[in-house]
Amino acid sequence: MSAVFIPTDDGRWVNADFERLARNIKGYDPNLELRWIPPDKRTREDGKPYIVVDTLTGKSVLHAGELDTPAEILSRLYTADGSKGDILSKLEAYNLAVENLKIQEQLDEREAMKDEALFLIRSPRNYLKFNGKKLDEWRRPIL
Repeated sequence: MSAVFIPTDDGRWVNADFERLARNIKGYDPNLELRWIPPDKRTREDGKPYIVVDTLTGKSVLHAGELDTPAEILSRLYTADGSKGDILSKLEAYNLAVENLKIQEQLDEREAMKDEALFLIRSPRNYLKFNGKKLDEWRRPIL
């Protein structure tokens, strides 16, 4: 599946998976925030563009590279709270991260389907174009 990008307030486009990751991090701990350093703002010291920051202290908690997946980043955040040498807890944290991201994606898809359904129900027109198909007043496809 190809990556989906969404616009931000400053006009840049962000991968939807990382936007979902940011919401998961915020749900995990409201004091944590995922930040991205744009290429034009990076210095030599900024080796990795993604940073999880503790907003209370202003210090970075975790650094992640562009090749790290959202599930890997979230699982590293989960394991940072526990012991560092336990393989089983790392595997459980990774599986939990993958599951949380899938659930968030499903919730986003349901929200989009709900918006589409409300649009179709509230449309006063006797025909409309929706998802590339022309539908009649009974929402049947018109050939």
